[in-house]
Amino acid sequence: MIHVPAPDPFTVFGLPRALDLDERALEQRYLRLSRECHPDRLRATDAGDCIAVLQRAAEINDAWQVLRDPWRRARALLEAERPGVLERNKRLDPGFLASALDLAEAVADARGAATAPLRAQLTAALAADWDRLRGHVLRGELDAAARAVHESHYHTKALHDLDAKS
Repeated sequence: MIHVPAPDPFTVFGLPRALDLDERALEQRYLRLSRECHPDRLRATDAGDCIAVLQRAAEINDAWQVLRDPWRRARALLEAERPGVLERNKRLDPGFLASALDLAEAVADARGAATAPLRAQLTAALAADWDRLRGHVLRGELDAAARAVHESHYHTKALHDLDAKS
């Protein structure tokens, strides 16, 4: 089976590649694009036209799923700018991994009132991850940005695990 890479979601939406997008404007663009290629509106007459319309609608929906989530958008941006950058930067600092393990253990042990400060700590860690990612991207440090994305997964997972306990 041949793997066909998904179209660049920024290109699908006609947007410049950027981490920070106006969420409301992004949603409005999605709705406009969806209306423009809706099969009921276009009424394609032959099978080829129908397939093209459905393919375009799928591209728009897939791009929307990526662009509306800041972390997925960051991954798409990094891969569009430097293909393979995420895969090449999976290896993380052992010190970070040790602290991530400590956090995971704290989440596993958290009960009752201990969950609120831990949730605040994890939320702050994710905000710091985003700020670090943004700085790396602005400076063109895409390898470091990729590592920041990978590190954020540990904080996101810990937060989801903590929320699942509630």
